[in-house]
Amino acid sequence: MDFKEETIKVYDRAAEHYSAEKNIHFWVEEYPKFVQLLKGKKIIDIGCGAGRDAIVFTHDGFEYTGIDASAGMLNIAAQVAPEGTYKKMDFDQLEFPDNTFDGFWAAASFLHTTKASVLKPLLEAKRVIKSGGVGFISLKEQNGMSEGMIEEKKRWGGIARYFAFYEQDEFAKEIRKAGLEIVDQSKHIEDDERKTVWLCYFVKKP
Repeated sequence: MDFKEETIKVYDRAAEHYSAEKNIHFWVEEYPKFVQLLKGKKIIDIGCGAGRDAIVFTHDGFEYTGIDASAGMLNIAAQVAPEGTYKKMDFDQLEFPDNTFDGFWAAASFLHTTKASVLKPLLEAKRVIKSGGVGFISLKEQNGMSEGMIEEKKRWGGIARYFAFYEQDEFAKEIRKAGLEIVDQSKHIEDDERKTVWLCYFVKKP
C-alpha cells in the first residue's frame, strides 16, 4: 500500500468537511512565539491543509505561501485566506530555491511521513529558509502505536490515514540529524476526547 497516496486521497475527498471542523485558530500559544522568533515576514506553511493557519498569517500581514499535497485542501485554503499563495507540492521535494523564506511552519504535517523517510522533508524545510531562519514543527506523541494507517469509522463516513507517532527525544534526534538547532520544545495537550498530546519544536537554521 502507498501510505502517502492513500492519505492524500482522504484529504482530497474530505476537504470541505475538514475545513468546517478545523478552521479555528489552534496554536494560540505557539504562534506568538514563532512570530517573535522570526526575523522577516516571508514564510512557508508546509502542509497548510484547509487554511486554518493561513487565515492568521495573512491577517497579520505575512508574505504567506502554503503548500500541500492535497489539491482539495488547497482549494479550500485559497477560499478562506485568498491573500496567500498556494502550490500543490510534496513535503520532501519543495520547488523553491535555497534560502527563499524567513521561516517555515509545519503544524501536524510531518506526522504523515514515514519514520524511515522523515529526514528528507526536514532537510527540505531547512534548505528553503535563510541562515538564521526559524521553524515550527508539531506532531502527535507516541502512545502505544509507532506508525501505520489509522482507521476512523465515525468520521466522514469512514476514513484511514497514515500517522507516525514520536517520543519527544526521538524526533529531536531527527531534527538534529537535519542540521537544525532546537530553540525550544514543549507539549500541547489538546482539549479533545483523547486529550491528544502534541510535541512542539521551535528550530533554527544555523
